Amino acid sequence: MAIKSKAISTNWERVSRIFENSLRSAYNQIDPDFRIVVVCHETPKLQHSYDERVEIINVDFPPPTQVNTNLTMQDKWRKLAVGMIRVGELCPDFVMIMDADDLVNRRLAHHANTNLEANGWIFKQGYLYKYGSQWIYWDNNFNCGTNAIVNSKLIKFPKNIDNRSIDECVILRNGHTIIEEKLEALETPLMPLPFPGAIYVYGHGDNDSAYNKTRRWHGFRYFMGQLRRIRPLSHQIQKEFSVII
Repeated sequence: MAIKSKAISTNWERVSRIFENSLRSAYNQIDPDFRIVVVCHETPKLQHSYDERVEIINVDFPPPTQVNTNLTMQDKWRKLAVGMIRVGELCPDFVMIMDADDLVNRRLAHHANTNLEANGWIFKQGYLYKYGSQWIYWDNNFNCGTNAIVNSKLIKFPKNIDNRSIDECVILRNGHTIIEEKLEALETPLMPLPFPGAIYVYGHGDNDSAYNKTRRWHGFRYFMGQLRRIRPLSHQIQKEFSVII
């Protein structure tokens, strides 16, 4: 995970709180065999304690000088490159890039650790959740920054953060919108994850990319189909993804 800098955060306290929600959803895996690497400028103040499976790396390169989507995303991917260098040293079986405001299913590590020969998985199912709501939207055409688990045998881990090293790393060069297509073209396709993998949390004021799901209206039948995807934020979903309202 890469955390945006305090310098470009609308509300650093809120960014820190949302990040810890994401961290806890990853940390609360039912299989304890995982590691979490976080890269940031400033270490957020955490309300809970974590063991050695959580590692926070502080970078010393300058943060963006202004709130600008392009600059923010460049900073994010530079931090992710730093994280990937460290991940390569840990020799993992699988790697998942996770946005610092998303929530993930607590079954991910177990599923990966019981299918070690797989190329990995793409998240076709997930949820969209407006921060603070009592409702959640199920999406069977899911796509957000947390949407792929990739076997390390398919990854050339960078040794530094120069452009050549980044271009040779398949999950740094190919973001979440094209990683599935790229790996399929390389004849190492990802399989659909057989359960909802993540929750994209939006509407909290510090999303790196704005929620802009296109809505097209095709009459009453379409409206009812969309309505059926909206459901209460149940205790089961809260437990599965460590959702804190």
